[in-house]
This record gives sequence, C-alpha cells and structure tokens, in this order.
Amino acid sequence: MDTFFEQIISIKKTGETVAALIGIWLAAFVVCFLLFFTGFFDMLTFLLIAGVLYGAFKLSGLLNIEYEYIVTNGIMDIDKITNKSSRKRVLSFELQTVSRIEKYNPSLLNSVNSKDVLIACNQDDKDAYLMVSSTEGKGTNYLVFAPDERLRSAVVKFVPMFVANSAFKD
Repeated sequence: MDTFFEQIISIKKTGETVAALIGIWLAAFVVCFLLFFTGFFDMLTFLLIAGVLYGAFKLSGLLNIEYEYIVTNGIMDIDKITNKSSRKRVLSFELQTVSRIEKYNPSLLNSVNSKDVLIACNQDDKDAYLMVSSTEGKGTNYLVFAPDERLRSAVVKFVPMFVANSAFKD
C-alpha cells in the first residue's frame, strides 16, 4: 500500500520582503510618471506604461512563497511554490538516509555551508526542526522545516530506528 502525506507552509512576509515590494511598486510608478509626463502621448507610451506595471505585478508575485512537504513511500520531497502558480522541486531524498532530527537552533548551522541548507519554513517558527540527510555522491543536506503532527508520524515510520527514537523530541 502506498503512503502519501503532504503539508503546505506559507512563508510570512518579513520587513525585507515588504521593503522589496514597496521598492518594486515605487520604482514602477516613478517610471510610469516619467514616461507619462516626459514622453509623447502616443500608443507606444501607453504600451510601455502597461509593460512596466505588468512587470511590477510579476516581480511582486515572486515574493509570495510557499513550501510543500511531501512524503511518499519513504521519499521526502520539498517543493517551492511561487505565487501559487509555479512549482519547483528544491530537495528530494530518501528518509532512510536521515542521520539526525532535532529541534532547530540557528547556532547549529554556523559551521555549515549555506548552499547545503534549505530553510523551508518561517524563520521565527517555534516548531521548526532540523533534519540532516547524507546521500552518497550528493553530499549532506540540512533541512529546516516545520511539520505538523501527521507529517511527523509519517517521517518517523521511514527514518532509521536510532533516529526515530529521538526524533521530534523537545
């Protein structure tokens, strides 16, 4: 029998994200203002203004991010969903390769290369966990995620027994 569990986590907007949104729209309106008042009043000007506004809309949509955790028959996949329309697989590994699951503490990753770390939850999430997976030929992956109780029980079924005994303990 196949097992399938999934969970979607919406990433909250930080001050940095809000500042980027404000900057995108402010720049778009400044460009539109300049085009409108310094350009010729012809069809090309209006097409350029529409293009700038459409570009700002598309750029601001890139800042709307969700992560989806999927456990299927012992394989965990992490997908990044942008603007509820574009999905990209960012990490996939077998749960048998997990060597550690513990409560997330940012100081645990001080000595780790940042390209090996995937933070797939909100930075200030109190229920975040660190999962370490080592795959031969691919290296070590560090996943910071915030699973709900259903996903936790699914993960524990497939990780090695020595990891399952201490997994998700506070």
